[in-house]
Amino acid sequence: MAGLPHVRRNREVWDGMSEWYQAKHGPQLNTRPLAWGMWAIPEAEIGALGDVSGKVVLELGCGGGQWSMFLAEAGARPVGLDLSEQQLSAARRLMRTPYPLVHADGEQLPFSDASFDVVLSDHGAMIWADPYATVPEVARVLRPGGRLAFNAGTPWVCACDPGNDASLSERLINPLLRPSSCRRRRWRRHLHPRLRRLDPPASVVRAGHREPHRASSAG
Repeated sequence: MAGLPHVRRNREVWDGMSEWYQAKHGPQLNTRPLAWGMWAIPEAEIGALGDVSGKVVLELGCGGGQWSMFLAEAGARPVGLDLSEQQLSAARRLMRTPYPLVHADGEQLPFSDASFDVVLSDHGAMIWADPYATVPEVARVLRPGGRLAFNAGTPWVCACDPGNDASLSERLINPLLRPSSCRRRRWRRHLHPRLRRLDPPASVVRAGHREPHRASSAG
C-alpha cells in the first residue's frame, strides 16, 4: 500500500504516535460508549447514526476501534478501517466482541459497491484524506438510503487551547484570528492540501460557555 505522499505521511505519523495517542486519549475513548468528539457528546443526544441494530457500519479511520467496539456491543455489524497498522493493533487489543479490521486507505476503499448501511468518521479519515476521493468512495460503498455521519474539527480548538498539552478549555483563551498561537496547527501539515484550505464547522462560544458543533450527517 504505497499511496500518495500525504497518504504515506499520514501512515508514518499515526504509526509513530499511536501508542502515545491511545495512552493519552484512551481513558475517555475506551469508557464513553458511542460518543462524538473531544467533548464526548452522546450519539443518543445527536442521533446522527439512527438505529444501528443489525446494520453494517464502516468506521472510516477507526484508530483504536472504540466506536466499532461499542457498535458491536450495541448490535451493529461494524467494520473498522484504518491506514495505520499500529492503530489497528490497538483496536485488536481493545476488541471484546469480534469484528473485522481492515488495513487500507480511506481514499481507495477495498469494498464492493453497496456494502454498508452506515459510514461514520469521528475525527477519522474524513478529516485527513482528500474529500474529492473519500466522498465518492463513501457514496459508492453505501447502500441505497445509506448514511454518512462524520465529525470534523473546528477553529475554536485554537481559541480554547491552553497549550502545554493540557485539556481544552471551555473558555476563550487565544485570539481566534491568530491560529499561529495554536499548538495543534502542526496537525495541518499532514492533511491533504485541499483540506488545509477548508474552514471547518465551528462551535458557538459565548459568555464563557461552549456549544460543541454537532456531527454532520448525510443520507
